[in-house]
Amino acid sequence: MHPSVFYKYTSANTASIVLESSRLRWSSPLLFNDVAEFQRMPRFDPTIADANALLSELIASVVFDGVAIDEERMGAPMKLLLECARHLVGNGLSRARLIELLRVEQPDADQKVERELRRFFEQRGLNRARVLCVTTTYMNDAMWGNYAESHTGCVLGFRHIAERSTPLLEAQQVSYCEDQPIVGSGLDFLLYGDSPELRARTIHAVCYTKKTGWSYEQEWRCLTWRPNEVTKQHGDYLFYPEELESVTLGVRSTDGTERLLRDLLVKKYSNAKLFRMQIINGDLKRTALPLPPVT
Repeated sequence: MHPSVFYKYTSANTASIVLESSRLRWSSPLLFNDVAEFQRMPRFDPTIADANALLSELIASVVFDGVAIDEERMGAPMKLLLECARHLVGNGLSRARLIELLRVEQPDADQKVERELRRFFEQRGLNRARVLCVTTTYMNDAMWGNYAESHTGCVLGFRHIAERSTPLLEAQQVSYCEDQPIVGSGLDFLLYGDSPELRARTIHAVCYTKKTGWSYEQEWRCLTWRPNEVTKQHGDYLFYPEELESVTLGVRSTDGTERLLRDLLVKKYSNAKLFRMQIINGDLKRTALPLPPVT
C-alpha cells in the first residue's frame, strides 16, 4: 500500500533552508552513505549457465511429449530453434541425440549479462541520477540519531497530490537482502529474452535494493535522471506548499529553531502542522504544538 505521507529527516539548518526555498535536495547515489548503491547487479535463479541444460530437456519435452509453453512470448531465435528441433525429430532424430545437440555449455553466461548490465548503468552515469530518499515513519530512534543530528533537527512530512502529479506518487519501496537480488529464472530468460517485465524487475533490483543492515531506514525513494546536470551531483527542486504536511521538531531542538520554523509555517505553509518529539516514560512520543491562526 502506498503511504499517504512520507518523512524526511534533516538537520535544523537544512530544514530552514528547505522551508525558506520550498526546494528539496535530490542527490546522486555517489553521495550516499551506502557506497554500494546502484552497484549490486541482480542474478537469475537458476543461473543462465544451469538453465542451458534445462533448456535442452524442456525443448525435448515440448517436441516429444507435447509439453505446453508460451511460444508467443518467445523471441525469434528461440522460435527458430524450436522449429528446427521439430523438423529434425520429424525426420527421425532421437530424443537423446536432440538433447545432445541442444546442450551448449556457457559457463560465463551470467558474468556476461552482469557485465552488460553494469556497462548500461555506467553509461547512464550515476552523477546524472537524482534520488529523493524518504521514509514512512517519524518515530525511528536510529534515524533521529543518524539523520537529524542527534535529535536536534527535525522531520518534514510530505503528502503526495494526485491532481498535480507530484513526484512522491512515483515513490517505490526499497527492498533489503544480503545476496544479489533475484530478478527471475535463467530458463525464462533463455526462452523469452529481455522482456519489459524483466527490465522493470532489473531496474528495481539495481536502484531500489540495499543490504539488510540498512533496513531500519524503512526507505522509499523517488528516482529521476537529469542528463543536463552532469556538472554537479545534486539538484534542488521545488515542491508545492500544499505538499508539506507537518514539521516535527526533535527532542533536543532549540527554542530558536522552533520559533524559526513556526514563523515559516505560518508565512508559507498554512496547511502544515507543527509537532515536537518528547521523552515520556522512556519512549519517544509526538505532541502537537499550537500555531497562530492565519490572518
